[in-house]
Amino acid sequence: MVLLGPMASTTEILSRSVAGLNALATVLLLIGFVKIKAGDKIGHGKAMSAAVLTSAIFLAVYVASKVHLWVALGRTNITYAPDPTSAWAGLKSLYLLILIPHVILAIVVTPFIVRAVWLAKQGRFEEHKKLTRWVFPVWLYVSITGVIVWAFMEFSGSLALAAQQATK
Repeated sequence: MVLLGPMASTTEILSRSVAGLNALATVLLLIGFVKIKAGDKIGHGKAMSAAVLTSAIFLAVYVASKVHLWVALGRTNITYAPDPTSAWAGLKSLYLLILIPHVILAIVVTPFIVRAVWLAKQGRFEEHKKLTRWVFPVWLYVSITGVIVWAFMEFSGSLALAAQQATK
């Protein structure tokens, strides 16, 4: 599978950009965590600032991808119709089990991320530390599950097609 070839559609480019930005945010969050545990406050600040910027760009690209799908297809998701007997159909419950908390937590954690950044910029590090004890793991979960949700959506059509061809 070529991630982005010369004939990649706008939908493919936006979809994979969303996943890549989410993955990059995850890596930057982990780097920031390692840096602060090592006592490197400057490195932590740089990594977390990059994670916030990456997440903001992710959000802009995500919204752009939904607008593009709405304009191009009249809906905000690409949907596949896998054979109900395929392996993919059995994974739908798992997908929803990951997707629903991902969406809810992404909405809930966002203003707290902004607050954590604001506290750090104000030099209110004790409050920042207290808040980020729960904000960080939630943000990390949202980043990781974002990539997993993308993988489910990206590969569901391929899996459904392969399952249908395997039964013929």
